[in-house]
Amino acid sequence: MSTTTIEMRPAEATDLARVQRLWEACGLAPAAADEWEALVAGPTTAVLLATDRDELLGSAIASSDGWRAYIYHVAVAPAHRGDGLGHRLMDQAEQYLLSAGARYVYVTVQQDNTEGLALAASQGYLPEGELVLVKRMATRVAQ
Repeated sequence: MSTTTIEMRPAEATDLARVQRLWEACGLAPAAADEWEALVAGPTTAVLLATDRDELLGSAIASSDGWRAYIYHVAVAPAHRGDGLGHRLMDQAEQYLLSAGARYVYVTVQQDNTEGLALAASQGYLPEGELVLVKRMATRVAQ
């Protein structure tokens, strides 16, 4: 694969099916329709894609509140691992977040994802020791 044909770009709403297939191939959770809409239309979040012509090679989500920022769902198609694409996606996500004013970037990786942990460590990320808890909020506000 020639790296000169790889294009990095933000995802669009129409990329959902392709991105979902990539995430599934990489063992990542899919996004519900409302989550995808927030990811691609939100003012402080981007789904960054690496493509070679029409082939989706990888993705990364970058999200910021203007101070803290997060990189997650870094995915590289299995056939393209080992080409440095994960590093390029991380670099792109960091640049996006830096331009959004982020001062700290957190990378979320499943604890059993040894490849993801190695990628984050090779990019300079260190464990901080926090435990992250999550709650899925309803899509409609109760009245």
